[in-house]
Amino acid sequence: MISALETIDRLKKELDGLRPLPHSVVAEVNQKLRLEANYHSNAIEGNSLTLGETRNLILHGLTARGKPMRDHLDIQGHDAAVKAIEDSITNDHGLTEVFIRNLHRKLLKESYDTDAVAPDGRRVKRTISIGEYKTVPNNVITATGETYYFTPPEQVKPAMSDLIGWYRAKERENEHPVIIAAVFHYRFVRIHPFDDGNGRMARLLMNMILIKHGYTVALIRLEDRGQYLGKLEQADKTEDLTEFINYIAACCEYSLKLHLKAARGESIEDSADIDREIELFKHSLMNASAETLLAREYTASVLRPAHNYFQSKISQLSDVFGRVRTLISIFTTAVDGQVLNLCEDSPSWPSESAMPVNVRSISFKSSTYLTTFQGRHHAHVLIQVRNTADAHHCKWTFSIGGQGGLLEYDGRDLEELKKRSNEVIRRMMKRLGKAGPDPA
Repeated sequence: MISALETIDRLKKELDGLRPLPHSVVAEVNQKLRLEANYHSNAIEGNSLTLGETRNLILHGLTARGKPMRDHLDIQGHDAAVKAIEDSITNDHGLTEVFIRNLHRKLLKESYDTDAVAPDGRRVKRTISIGEYKTVPNNVITATGETYYFTPPEQVKPAMSDLIGWYRAKERENEHPVIIAAVFHYRFVRIHPFDDGNGRMARLLMNMILIKHGYTVALIRLEDRGQYLGKLEQADKTEDLTEFINYIAACCEYSLKLHLKAARGESIEDSADIDREIELFKHSLMNASAETLLAREYTASVLRPAHNYFQSKISQLSDVFGRVRTLISIFTTAVDGQVLNLCEDSPSWPSESAMPVNVRSISFKSSTYLTTFQGRHHAHVLIQVRNTADAHHCKWTFSIGGQGGLLEYDGRDLEELKKRSNEVIRRMMKRLGKAGPDPA
């Protein structure tokens, strides 16, 4: 019926004749396709990481200098989603709405805020939920200024149920897997069931269907983004999916030919691979020479609880001061030496998603200004708490009025930190009782 389908069926038959492939061949091809699929699928959506940076992040957890943390989370989430699909196919689990929502949780990793436009035209912040169908419309404005309408929120649940039912019926009818995968992709995008990540989800689920039926993935490359979106737009206008199905079939050719080359013992690297390997090698040496601190875990279990405890005690003195204000600064140093400024003299903590997962070290400072003691407008007290931590050491310093090293503590025990905080407050109250606060 469709010549592109005949082409990939011929290639698949040729590949099937060479199976079972050696484990080393399968591992080599799968790693290359995994890296490329992560890079291209995210890059189509605007992710700024290069292919080399994607390789470093997936294989070694190395972040890229100067790139947004959200971009790193998107790559890591996509890789986790790919692994979840592999597990589902290995265990012969069916494609269900529950699986799709759980896959979305793995893909986006955590909720986050993004810029949006309200129906009245106002620019607002909107929280992107994970693993839950959308509750507000997510229509888009096209390049021509027209509004493209996706399925309304109240119709998403029945639309998704209908899509799953259609998929199961087509499998029973032995429809060609490439046709099922391509049409599923198209219908999923038309529904746009989630707040974000719908394009990546459509491509992941399409490839899940292909792999489940013995085909290789349809790799949509960044350089083909215009053609890919054009085929989707054409299908919208004509309601004829023939060209889109042909395009997806053509995308399968790349990975099929890659498997065939590897199976025949031919090289599957391209001319740019050596540059990426050199970069990866240097980063690997750097990574091996430095142990990392689990920054998010440390912040959640030690740093922030200690800070919150100290602030809760300081707040009890707010009625004897005209104003109590705390500013915090947090810097992290990555394995490659890159310093990330998470916040500097800020009244609030950075979001959890902004904090890297692993770092070489973290540096924290809080400065609490207590001003206008008992109505004296030219009097204040400054309390500073500093902390530096890495994989092996954790040092705390407490000071009053700029006198460094008033109290120190080496360790991460929260109860000990509370005792040091209590002692600082006692010493401050003793000073206030004897001599008053520091002059301005």
